[in-house]
Amino acid sequence: MSVDLMPSPAALVPFIATSAFDAELERFLDLLDAHQLFTVESRSSQRQSVIYAQQLVAALRRRAYEVVKEKQTASRWPVVEVSFETWAWDNGDFWYESGATLRHFDGTVSRDVDLSFDDVSGPLTDLAGVDRPFAGDTLTVDLRTGEVST
Repeated sequence: MSVDLMPSPAALVPFIATSAFDAELERFLDLLDAHQLFTVESRSSQRQSVIYAQQLVAALRRRAYEVVKEKQTASRWPVVEVSFETWAWDNGDFWYESGATLRHFDGTVSRDVDLSFDDVSGPLTDLAGVDRPFAGDTLTVDLRTGEVST
């Protein structure tokens, strides 16, 4: 007989807003085997990725409008897609926000656009931390649909 030791996430709700959360989380994690811990890690990373992607889309919609308005792009048409290449650091590859490529509604491509604003850089860094891009990868953000893909 197999007993599933993975309690419902609702079981943790009473502890999240308390100072005992860390201790309760430690006790919970101690009950799990390696496979269950991997499952928790994978699902947590997936959820983090979704949250960071949503934050990035919102920030890029706002910032793309601003850079077009400030005439920092090759077209006055709205931006429909933003792409980021990787940049190598000592601790891994991250998305390079200072050299973004923007595709406009009219088909024009604006290259090397600086989008290194805090509200863009933060989610980009966080997204790279959970998605772990490799050298040569491209992150593409469709501003019409909100889809974020590599």
